[in-house]
Amino acid sequence: MATLKRARPRIGRSDGDGEVPKVSVVIATYRRAPLLPRLVAALESQTLPPEDFEVIFVDDGSTDETPALLADLARTSSLSIVVAGDGVNRRQAAARNLGWTRARAPVVAFTDDDCVPTPSWLERGLEALGPQPRIVVGRTIPDPAQGHLEGPFSRTITVRDATYFETCNIFYRRSDLEAAGGFDEAFSRHGGEDTDLGWRIRRRGVEPVFAPEALVYHDVKPSDLRAATRDALRWTGIPRVVRLHPEGRSYLYAGLFWKPSHPAALAAVAGLLLAPRKRAALALTIPWIWYRVRTAPLVEGRRQRWLALPGALIVDLAEVTAMVRGSISSRTIVL
Repeated sequence: MATLKRARPRIGRSDGDGEVPKVSVVIATYRRAPLLPRLVAALESQTLPPEDFEVIFVDDGSTDETPALLADLARTSSLSIVVAGDGVNRRQAAARNLGWTRARAPVVAFTDDDCVPTPSWLERGLEALGPQPRIVVGRTIPDPAQGHLEGPFSRTITVRDATYFETCNIFYRRSDLEAAGGFDEAFSRHGGEDTDLGWRIRRRGVEPVFAPEALVYHDVKPSDLRAATRDALRWTGIPRVVRLHPEGRSYLYAGLFWKPSHPAALAAVAGLLLAPRKRAALALTIPWIWYRVRTAPLVEGRRQRWLALPGALIVDLAEVTAMVRGSISSRTIVL
């Protein structure tokens, strides 16, 4: 885990840079330039006065027009915008550490570049935080401007409780981030670094609370089997979370599988491989087919559910592959 030098607390005015804001908003971004003006516009529309917060963008080594666009937004926006980053891609944990350690405020709010905070997001999050030792997780739902999920392989993020501490919508006290050492930069791949941080801070006696009024909209990515498979292969950090937090096995299916579909998908593959020699082995596919057609279908409509089955199996197996890769590197077993 990265060791972060503890900064001296700033009270009142901040080294000649004006009043210390109430909250610093940190966003790590990578090659998503088209989304940034929308996010800045949403932050400009906050009901919290602009002098009460600052915005810190961390450009994690983008190779598109992100650097130039961020420089332009920092120059033209009514907000106090700081742009950090040195052109090196260090992944999410390290980028967010770079961001919050630049923060001047006693509270740090994280969101993502594919999100749109609603106007009262910051006000409601700060209200929920109050004076108590707390972590506030806000509600995140699919962006209604983009409609509902269409097609079997659409992707978005929904947060309805304070269990996994998703950084698309969360408020920490800077002192808690310092005490915990920030995000664990050993999470060099995708997934788990936010949950690990939240669970470590919770372990220190800080209460997690859910604030449904602190609402953020998350992008709905279009249905695309190739993109969904690529995303599924990235989630290699989950086994490391379980290794560092053994109590996390209670959140797994049967204490072993990341998702309920995974054991059935593995059985289905075994059935398909054995079927040429023993047709009865096809019975092994029935639990997974039932799960994807009746229990947890990826799309509405009976015909569409059946047509989506080949792609659904590919995505489920890609997720299992990510778990195997993460299990090997973390020396713990999650499937």
